[in-house]
Formats: sequence, structure tokens, C-alpha cells
Amino acid sequence: MSLTTASPLDGGLTPSICTTYGDRTGDSGYARTRATGGEYSAVVDHPALPAALETTEVRVCRGAAVDLADRWAFFDDLTPAAAFVCAGRMSNMVPSWDLFEAAEVRAFCPEHRREEAALLLGRQVYERSEIHALVTRFAAHLPDAPDPRATPTT
Repeated sequence: MSLTTASPLDGGLTPSICTTYGDRTGDSGYARTRATGGEYSAVVDHPALPAALETTEVRVCRGAAVDLADRWAFFDDLTPAAAFVCAGRMSNMVPSWDLFEAAEVRAFCPEHRREEAALLLGRQVYERSEIHALVTRFAAHLPDAPDPRATPTT
């Protein structure tokens, strides 16, 4: 289920993230986390990610998410997320570093009187060759760094 199918966006109804995605406790295969102090009201497995969308009522951003032991980092593209995962796996941090195609859905909740967000997780990217290709693409778009051994010109 996506927010666009759960609430008619053009019918004047304000969508509610917490009721659309947050009330999935009965389906243990669907909900990953609930609102317990994190940024997201819900983090859910959602194989068919909704398309990017921006209206006055809801914003859906497509990108990628990285699982940091139930804390989530969202990126607007898979390439920087893959580079983040590779760097993280080389660190002394313990998180899982799982990489997913994802969508972030944000909308104002009239019941709670604040913006709420849900993170929808699509396909998990775990093949080393795919992650390596994404990191290579990311590195190719970095600006050239000056050589630290070069003498400065004045």
C-alpha cells in the first residue's frame, strides 16, 4: 500500500503518515520499526515504491536508505548511499550497513499537528559487484582534489 492509494491526494483530504504506515503492528513482515524517538513514524518494507511526488499535502522523495542498527540514513540516490556503506564497513562502527532502494514520504498530520515521515524500503542492494559499480560511479563525479604535495602558487 502506498500513501497515494491510501488517501486521495486531490480530493482535499490530508494524508496521515501515522495511520497509513504506522499502524502495521499486526503484520510482522511489514513494519520494521515504529515511532520510538526516531525521525520516522514508520519504517516499512514496501517492494513497490511509489513514484516521486510533490503536492501541497505530501512529498515523496525516491532514493536510498542505509540501516544503521535501526537508525536510518536517507540519500537522494543510490550512489552516495553505496559509498557511505563502503566507508562504514571499513570503520569501527557496529551497525549493519544494509543498503536499500527507498522512498521517503512526508506529510503534515492533522491529528498530531506536525510533519511526519515514513521510510519505505524497496529492494535490498547486497551484491558486492553492484555496490562496487555504484561506488565507482560516485567517485567518478567527485571534484578533483588538489594534490597536497603541490607547492602553492602566489
